[in-house]
Amino acid sequence: MAFRACIGLLLLLLGAPPAQGEGHPPNVVLITLDTTRADHLGCYGAEGVKTPNLDTLARNGVRFERAQSPAPLTVPAHASLMSGLVPRRHGARDNALHLLPSDVPLLAESLSRAGYDTAAFVSSVVLDRRVGLARGFRIYDDRVRVGRREAFNYEERAASQTNAAVFEHLPKLKPPFFLWVHYFDPHLPYVPPPPYDAQFRGRPYDGEIAFMDAAIGRLLGELPGSLVVIAGDHGESLGEHGEASHGVFLYQSTQRVPLIVNGPGIPVGRVVGERVGLVDVMPTLLDLLKIETPKEVDGKSLVPLLRNKKWKDPGYEMETLFPALAYDWAPLRGLVRGDLVTIDAPRPEVYDLSTDPAQEKNLGTVRPRARRMLESLRREGATKTEAKQDSLSAERRMRLASLGYASGASGDASLDPKDGIVLLGVLEKSREAIQRRRPQDAIEPLRGVLEENPGNLQARLALVSALLGAGQPAAAVSAARDALTRHADDDLVHFNLANALAAESAHRPEALGEAGEHYETTLRLNPRRADAYLNFASLLVSTNRHEAARSVLERAGDAGVADPDISAERGVLELMRGRKEAAIAHFKEALRLNPFAADVTEALRRLKATPGDTH
Repeated sequence: MAFRACIGLLLLLLGAPPAQGEGHPPNVVLITLDTTRADHLGCYGAEGVKTPNLDTLARNGVRFERAQSPAPLTVPAHASLMSGLVPRRHGARDNALHLLPSDVPLLAESLSRAGYDTAAFVSSVVLDRRVGLARGFRIYDDRVRVGRREAFNYEERAASQTNAAVFEHLPKLKPPFFLWVHYFDPHLPYVPPPPYDAQFRGRPYDGEIAFMDAAIGRLLGELPGSLVVIAGDHGESLGEHGEASHGVFLYQSTQRVPLIVNGPGIPVGRVVGERVGLVDVMPTLLDLLKIETPKEVDGKSLVPLLRNKKWKDPGYEMETLFPALAYDWAPLRGLVRGDLVTIDAPRPEVYDLSTDPAQEKNLGTVRPRARRMLESLRREGATKTEAKQDSLSAERRMRLASLGYASGASGDASLDPKDGIVLLGVLEKSREAIQRRRPQDAIEPLRGVLEENPGNLQARLALVSALLGAGQPAAAVSAARDALTRHADDDLVHFNLANALAAESAHRPEALGEAGEHYETTLRLNPRRADAYLNFASLLVSTNRHEAARSVLERAGDAGVADPDISAERGVLELMRGRKEAAIAHFKEALRLNPFAADVTEALRRLKATPGDTH
């Protein structure tokens, strides 16, 4: 495999003809790099990193030095990349609460109509099909519940697992095809696998990028002759401006992204210094393939830049609603034109990137050009776009919570994120302590956050988790009840209270009944919450109510919840009833949803090898 990968990548970089034969358009491969800073890749000048595959692609193609993301969040950025529209126009402006409207034209739809087979493989729950980006793809593989690393409860799959899914389907794709592969590895928490953990000791973020780069080499080794686009969706603050990760601010640490184009007909060794944006990717690809571009796009084709022609910087919008939706702080909007960056905030910010690339010296609005840019931002911001509320957002919110994307906190809507970031830093460190199984280290810091901001739902729910992890169920119940007084109709609050009561029942048996009531309330508010079905069933099993537990899990199926853990638990319950064939059917369904579940694979193997009841 490695030898074939090297040969394939060499052919690709030498501009080999499309594998499907002369006279046919090339296959198109779009690889998006989640949470990847441009300045942490070797081809962008980073030292001591290990990105040979990306570096070679850039060296033998076109690298855009100053590519701009429209948002520091995965869904809005990818929606802009796929639609050519800025977030305020496509409407998918947040990871947790907004869906992409069905009338927004997408790149995959254009390519499908032009005769391309289409397939997408995403690596995080953030991009599951409900977001709306699956339109136009014949295959949309979002089986991400396979990458739960020890000590972390979040849903992604590693680059190697995503590649395995791609290689499974690759022989079934009919050329010419459009393949989108999304890698999520550099996202928090940074836990690179061996040998990258040792090679990048103390620099785990770079280790994740190196692991991802190796996966890119293996992927492209199977795709010689393809037209390849590499694009980051957003970067990572890594502590700059007080932000550990991304989502709150609009500085270049999160807004400058890598963008590389390589393949047949693409110039070799060119570096484009003009500022471009992710909104330009869709019109560029359609232009290269001579397919009509939807008229309403905001982006521009970059083909003139590929051909070394003149380019007028149109200015690039950026925004983040995350501070408002997650913490009830002020949202931010920005505009980048040339080297001038303007950010509309309670205290507006202006930076000249030519003299202040780290954005440490706020120039204010003394410059006439900056004032005009700020006025333009405010005019455009007053033009509202209807964003489709995610009817499943409550279910998604719990799955997104471990990524830091949950919405629902309450605070001061006028608070400048520059002032709120201190509280967020404490919250993020507390979450990390909980994830690393040090919950006792999170309790007092979270209480401090709540003293300053008592309406912060995320901090209160994190406190519930910390208290449970520290073996203090009674205190966890109290914290959850406090949250319930402020958010009585939030299924997430009822779910956390039910979990706390279930834990407390070990010392106070009468809490079991109340726990069941809150699980029922959770499922009434959100009948698609997989973890509520699982925890409720587990509670019933603990009291030997196996039939009731089976009934709860059947309700999940009736609600359309497809979850590998639920299928596996249903198999276990059927096995306890002596129904071997029914158990096998559920275990097979669990493996269909999560092919990497080794325990289910082993259980299925043993069941098939053991004679038993077949009714």
